[in-house]
Amino acid sequence: MRRSRLSVERFISRTERVAGRARGQGRVNGARVPGTGTGTGTAGVLLFLALASLAGFTGLMLLGHEPFATWYYLFAWFPTLVAADAVVALLGAAGPRGSFLLLSRPRHLLSVLGWSSVIWLFYELFNLRLQNWYYVLVPEDRVVRWAFTVIAFATVLPAVFLSERILRGLRVAWNVRWKPLRMTAPRLHGIQLVGLVFLVLVLAWPRYFFPLVWGATTLIIEPIVYRRAPDRSILGDLEKGEPGRLLRLLLGGMAIGLFWELFNIRARAKWIYTVPGLEDVKLFEMPVLGFFGFPPFAVECFVLWQALVIVGAAVPSKPDLRFPLSRARRFVAAAIGVVFSAAILFAMEGRTWDSFRPALADIVDSSGAALRDAGYDAFELARANTDQVARVAGVERDRAESWIRFARLATLRGIGATNARQLQSIGIHDVETLARVDANELIARLDAIRDRPVVPARIRVWLRAARAAAERDG
Repeated sequence: MRRSRLSVERFISRTERVAGRARGQGRVNGARVPGTGTGTGTAGVLLFLALASLAGFTGLMLLGHEPFATWYYLFAWFPTLVAADAVVALLGAAGPRGSFLLLSRPRHLLSVLGWSSVIWLFYELFNLRLQNWYYVLVPEDRVVRWAFTVIAFATVLPAVFLSERILRGLRVAWNVRWKPLRMTAPRLHGIQLVGLVFLVLVLAWPRYFFPLVWGATTLIIEPIVYRRAPDRSILGDLEKGEPGRLLRLLLGGMAIGLFWELFNIRARAKWIYTVPGLEDVKLFEMPVLGFFGFPPFAVECFVLWQALVIVGAAVPSKPDLRFPLSRARRFVAAAIGVVFSAAILFAMEGRTWDSFRPALADIVDSSGAALRDAGYDAFELARANTDQVARVAGVERDRAESWIRFARLATLRGIGATNARQLQSIGIHDVETLARVDANELIARLDAIRDRPVVPARIRVWLRAARAAAERDG
């Protein structure tokens, strides 16, 4: 019996060694293993193509060509994600060198993209209360607006996961060890209680406790993940005294935060922050102190993803038999995600989306048809010379000047045509006049004519931009 058992063990050991060599070559029993690569050539080609695409899209954006100028954030992020996955493959951070984290695993990739949109919309739900950011110059067509918004939000989770893998491939925090943190039932309950307190403070007094939104969910959900799958848990890592994954998520979060803001700053359809007390000192669109929110946000994304995996709603990068993915469970989870997303997108109408992209027809009347034929849009008109516009359109100089003034007002800091018309109705016809108006007076006058509440922080954004423009032009 003992000899038989030893023979079986030797057979299993030999089989595992052969399988391991086969996995390194990307095949087992003649079939390709998901997530494995056959070399770095494909990754190198994709890296080159992605960077070339990013450069091309950036050039088209800077020249004002649509849709790249409006949706630059989206056109910049997808090549960046492909480039990042190629770097992961070249570093061998997702398996054998040449293996991609996302591109080699189509079902996992689709799951990550879909749940990424849902997770960010979860934070848009919080922002309905916080009012810390809003979106400007989005397309007026609702179907287009919703579709492009969902696609843009799909980049969040991939960015978090790829940045952590790149840092892992570079062996950042690879051998860092510290004193193990023993997890007990009281400690886990205490962590969740702190998370609930954070959540209550954020919702009850958002002006003062808004930063806690980036930690509340982690503290509530992470103990649940730890109890179900310690190996998928940050707390599980800390219990082993291995903080490497946590440190990489934090560092990666800061890095991708810079890219998020960099790709947003020159896009026409963009977000603008109105964070209480932090509206004046900014890097790109983000208040400088706000960058410290990106590291905990990256951790939250990781925790929420692991929670989706353990309930069988998301497809992990590698099969995990502990959490079966039944078709019925995936369907129910996807249906819930779609309904939730649609509800939040609907709630964002008129509250988080503040203005639509101004069309030339919003600015000029029928006599300006020649401008459209000449290739003008609202943004080019705002930069145009009065005499040239009058000559192209065949109109009097005064009319051309009024068009240009309105275009400059509508394109300033995402004001948009509708808001610009409201400003005109109370006697503010150009940027120079807007720059001279008192903030409180303007808020009161707009509040009297609007059918929805005025957000004072957004009005202050307009005034700061108008004053900066008037000072620059004066």
